Amino acid sequence: MAQLDPLGQPALPPYPSAPSGDERSQYQPYPQYQPHQPVTPDPGINGFAVASLVLGVIGGVLLSVIFGIVALVQMRTRPYRGKGLAIAGLVLSGVWVLGLATLIVVAIASGADRDPSGELTDGGSVSARQLRPGDCVNDLQDSDNVLSLPAVPCAQPHEGEVFAAFALSGPDWPGEGHVLEKADQGCQDRFESYAPTADFESFELFVLYPTQRAWIRGDHNVTCVAMDPAGKSTGSLRG
Repeated sequence: MAQLDPLGQPALPPYPSAPSGDERSQYQPYPQYQPHQPVTPDPGINGFAVASLVLGVIGGVLLSVIFGIVALVQMRTRPYRGKGLAIAGLVLSGVWVLGLATLIVVAIASGADRDPSGELTDGGSVSARQLRPGDCVNDLQDSDNVLSLPAVPCAQPHEGEVFAAFALSGPDWPGEGHVLEKADQGCQDRFESYAPTADFESFELFVLYPTQRAWIRGDHNVTCVAMDPAGKSTGSLRG
């Protein structure tokens, strides 16, 4: 039977008391919502870093260094990937520079020495374009492929002696046959003035003449070498 209050109305149930410690432990709190964090898109690999690496591999030193520096600067402000590529490009560029410097040092060290008058005083490699009348040389090969020759003072054993050097005229490539004909004739015409007492017929003529590619670059130079068919000799044709 329901209980009534003093006014005859049904009595309300009592307020629940606060839960005890053990009871509170049975309640689960509402989950806490975290604010939404925007996702930053991945900018990818830096293009300058890739270019720096590629150019560093193929020897484009200057552009490789520029692109590598640009890539590293950009990576300070944006989260690009590829820092290792840029650094690798810079390192490879340094290797190229070091290698080139080494080749230059070796070329200088292995080059022939001349006195103030231009006479060879010590043997060494000489560019075909820098050979002079009076230079004696060895290892004569096909004149189409000669870039340099080992030159020695004529007092040392040698295969041939440079007796003339001149340039052919004409702006346009006249053809290999015409170039060789003019070069050969020019050498024969100059032999007597170089060695008046020598018999031209007793020597073989070795001619360095320009190829079409060299001619287009502006190289019209001809170098004339007299070779002793008996083999190496000592002394100069000029006596």
